[in-house]
Amino acid sequence: MSYQKALELARSGMKPMDIAAYLGVKVIFLPLKALKGIAMSLGTHKIIQIDEGLTEIETQLVCGHELGHFLFHTEANFMFIMEKTQFYPKQEYQANLFACQLVLGEKAGEYKTQLKEAASSRSLKEMVDTLSCIACEEGEGYGA
Repeated sequence: MSYQKALELARSGMKPMDIAAYLGVKVIFLPLKALKGIAMSLGTHKIIQIDEGLTEIETQLVCGHELGHFLFHTEANFMFIMEKTQFYPKQEYQANLFACQLVLGEKAGEYKTQLKEAASSRSLKEMVDTLSCIACEEGEGYGA
């Protein structure tokens, strides 16, 4: 699966959880403490663990973020540790931007600046707030 194919699926209306299922990525919900999500590869199996206490939009963003790691950063397992670390590498920004693009789907191109700002914020809340504002402008809702 390529980055472009994932974006095509998002533009067609698929959300990150649907894309994960389409790709054969197993998603498990657990009571994670300080983490929002974890992406792991075990041999040929890809697994995403997501904190079970997240809202629907947060779940979609975390799933999209972890899918981004699978597509962009195949050399390692990554943890989605937002707001808990001073270390914010390029990989986290890329995964955040990808997650926002997947959740927003076909409208992502219209909001590039806002999505880049949200992705660089290091805050899941900031990403949710940005997407919620965009949804309001579009007359939609994300159930944040």
